[in-house]
Amino acid sequence: MTFYERYCELCRQKGVKPHSRQTSELIGISNALSVRWKEGILPRSATLEKLSKFFGVSADYLLHGEDAAGLVNSDPELTEILQALATREDLRMLFHVSKNATRQDVELAAKMIEELRRRGE
Repeated sequence: MTFYERYCELCRQKGVKPHSRQTSELIGISNALSVRWKEGILPRSATLEKLSKFFGVSADYLLHGEDAAGLVNSDPELTEILQALATREDLRMLFHVSKNATRQDVELAAKMIEELRRRGE
């Protein structure tokens, strides 16, 4: 897998479009860079740092596909949860208020959230 393919896959996992202005703004890069990557040009170190921070993976993974795909404990679900906690204040707040909850408390809260989402659809 090439750098560009890894970049596109990470975008997909994060729920953003690889070539959108919004994604470029979120990462803090020029929108034209992703087109250059498609042509096989690799990003410079400052851009790699921004990408690593945004996607929660190492520069080594971005460039070479190493380090267990940037996974925490080789677990994609755990990695996704931790990335969400790192980037979403609302989820950090939810984690903070529930970290000492019982299993039953968490199950009840999840059912309540599911019902609220269902009503909002």
